[in-house]
Amino acid sequence: SPPDEVGASSATSEKGPRDNAKMPPGTHLRYPAQVQAERLPPGALPAFLLEAPETRFPEEVNVADRFLAPNLAPGRADRVAFYSGERSITYRELDRAVNRLGNALQALGIREGDPVVLRIPNCLEFPVCALALHRIGAVVVPTNVLIRERSLTHIVRTTRARAIIAGHECLDEVQAARGGWESVAHRIVAGGEPAALRRRGYLHLQTLSAAASERLESARLRRDALGTVFFTSGTTGMPKGCMHLNVSILAGPCIARHMFDRIGPGDVIGGTPPLAFTFGYGNLFLLPLLAGVPAALIEGRSSPEAIFATIERRRVTIFNSVPTAYTQLLAHQDLARRFDLSSLRATLSGSAPMLPATFEHWERRFGTRMLNGMGSSESYVSIFSAYSADPRPGSMGTPLPGWEVRILGEQGETLGAGAVGRLAVRGPAGNLYWGDPERQAQFVQDGWSLTGDLAWFDDEGCYWHACRADDVIKSRGYRVSPAEIEDALIEHPAVFEPAVIGAPDPVQGERIKAFVSLKAGIAPCPALAEELREFTRSRLAAFQVPGEIEFVESLPKTETGKIRRKDLKELESRRLVTTAARDAGA
Repeated sequence: SPPDEVGASSATSEKGPRDNAKMPPGTHLRYPAQVQAERLPPGALPAFLLEAPETRFPEEVNVADRFLAPNLAPGRADRVAFYSGERSITYRELDRAVNRLGNALQALGIREGDPVVLRIPNCLEFPVCALALHRIGAVVVPTNVLIRERSLTHIVRTTRARAIIAGHECLDEVQAARGGWESVAHRIVAGGEPAALRRRGYLHLQTLSAAASERLESARLRRDALGTVFFTSGTTGMPKGCMHLNVSILAGPCIARHMFDRIGPGDVIGGTPPLAFTFGYGNLFLLPLLAGVPAALIEGRSSPEAIFATIERRRVTIFNSVPTAYTQLLAHQDLARRFDLSSLRATLSGSAPMLPATFEHWERRFGTRMLNGMGSSESYVSIFSAYSADPRPGSMGTPLPGWEVRILGEQGETLGAGAVGRLAVRGPAGNLYWGDPERQAQFVQDGWSLTGDLAWFDDEGCYWHACRADDVIKSRGYRVSPAEIEDALIEHPAVFEPAVIGAPDPVQGERIKAFVSLKAGIAPCPALAEELREFTRSRLAAFQVPGEIEFVESLPKTETGKIRRKDLKELESRRLVTTAARDAGA
């Protein structure tokens, strides 16, 4: 049976959001079949908003054409599209490479709707492969090169991927799982030595492309056809597949442009986010194409020296990264002085909330505007922020065009200013989980997508992130946000990076515990731990002061730089069990 439609025409559908009758016209989209709509309660599918000018697209589209074609006009085709290490590629060269690879993939039998997994680091081959797949209508499934075989196999099996394209430096996990991928017909490698790869059973991407034609007719696809599947970073179990329609892929960068006062001639966009995640895919891959400006990719490890060197060499003006990277860059101020960073005019932080202290420290040190965006794998790109709005340091800012936002109470009621509740959104993208009806029903209510965050807004309409809903600490009857404590801790001159959790406690339920990594050259000691407790006591309420501080060399993080508080909580749970067993034995 055909997928359900969402919009005004489906207001009476038992499977559609209950408030669809209130939706604006022109939003008639089909849900992907993989969402398993027949197993969902009413209201568990997202209501898409497509009335903003940035979100209006024709019924038939092609993602590659929308981003590439305008840059092939006379006078523009020979401009650089991407810098990557020592290499670069113009729009004309990019278009030809995309066509050759698209023809090669079609010759292998890759067709419209076929999922293809990408396991490619930030380099020129990523945009070529992604655009080629978009051009022929295949479904792009980007994966971070740091995930291991178990997660990679989960992604391949979940999507029943038809092929995988991997960088030659990322083959270990592919090789380890070759026997368990029944759906994969082709394993293609970008780079490496062709003969050696052929002996191992791989196809060589460059060899395939070299023999293919540079002329290719683009697939004409419905705007509601499935275009990409991004998998979450797995902070709460195995990665979850988040599906995105072509219209969401197109709308995301158009909306993201509003985060900056302008993007135009002379700009160069750079950064560290993996292109395999929505932050990098939207802001470091598609947004530069939309704006017709170069993107500077950092190949290999994004060390502070590599970042500063890329900014200087490519004259990067707009820089994208994650809070942990900005913390590291601030810790290397002597290194920064070796490079000319005067080209920078704007910096964007995403993937996780940035603490106000880091925000202010960056602006004082480098003199550039710092913007804190907020989005998710489900929303595709940022929901909040606006460069011109001058949001308060540490806030999420205001909703971007095309997004509606609510703060919901425990009973689903809409809360007013100052009240902390669940963050619910709807716009050009929504929560669509591949084959996961339980999660779908949990995180979409009445057509509103729940982000899993707790937030609030002030009297001026500026939104603030409180914490992840599952990170709230419940201690002695109080509900405590770890972000407030972390922001207080990081202001101490000895602290490099803090993480606060609710550690299990048989008496209090949870006790507030802080894990702290110190700046280079500072030694941990009990006196410093007590000093940090007094430091937070002078800034916070008594019930927010950490009862225990543990010093660590580094904090566990996901591939996108988010702190894995889940790992810290599990560590404390194991310690509690061990202590209980020891006491019982005694």
